[in-house]
Order: sequence, then structure tokens, then C-alpha cells
Amino acid sequence: MFEITTLLASLGLILATTSFISGLQAIKSSGSTDAKIHKLNGYVTFLIYISLAGLSLGKKDGIGLWPVAAWASGLLIIFVKIWVVRSGKAYKYASWVGITLIIMWLIIIYTHIQLGSMSFLNL
Repeated sequence: MFEITTLLASLGLILATTSFISGLQAIKSSGSTDAKIHKLNGYVTFLIYISLAGLSLGKKDGIGLWPVAAWASGLLIIFVKIWVVRSGKAYKYASWVGITLIIMWLIIIYTHIQLGSMSFLNL
């Protein structure tokens, strides 16, 4: 069965990884093309994050405290990254925050991949 959340989570990880790479290139170079690519990747990744949060929280089970706290902490990580870059501390902290965003997307993928009924998981 086709799962849109798995596709969106995988696409988010790919975009977060390319955004991390283009962000490091934008810091090193003075060209504006790398910065534009990085900004576009960031906007698209943020939209995917918001849509996944909406799909996840809009399930039949209702909205729980822990899922809301988890998605809010992810938003906090995104906003901290934006604050670090805009405050001029990108040379010192951007790579750490970028790696944190990639780890966040790995967690999102882990929680949204539907494995189905694989025989080796039923130990």
C-alpha cells in the first residue's frame, strides 16, 4: 500500500541533506546561487515538515501530549538553526545545527516508515 507519509519523510531527509551541503557551500563561497538553493531547500523542507506534522497529528487517535511536544521540539530546532544563521554565528555553529536537523529527519523517517508484515520482524 502506498504511504504518503513515508514518501514525504524520505523526501524531507533528502532535502535536509542537500540543504546541509548547500548551506556549507553558501558559507564558504560568496556566490548568491548557493544561498538561494539553500533557502529554497529550507522552505520546501519546512513545508514538508509542517504537512507531516499535520498528517501525524490529524489521525483518528486524537492529539496526544507527547506527539505535540515532539513536533514542537522539531520546530524549535528549525527556528534555532534560523536564529544561528541570522545572528552571524554560522561559521561556528551551522554544521552542528545542520547535523541536528538531519538526525531529526532520520527520527521522522523511523517513526513514519510502514514496514508491513515482514516475517523476520516477527521473532
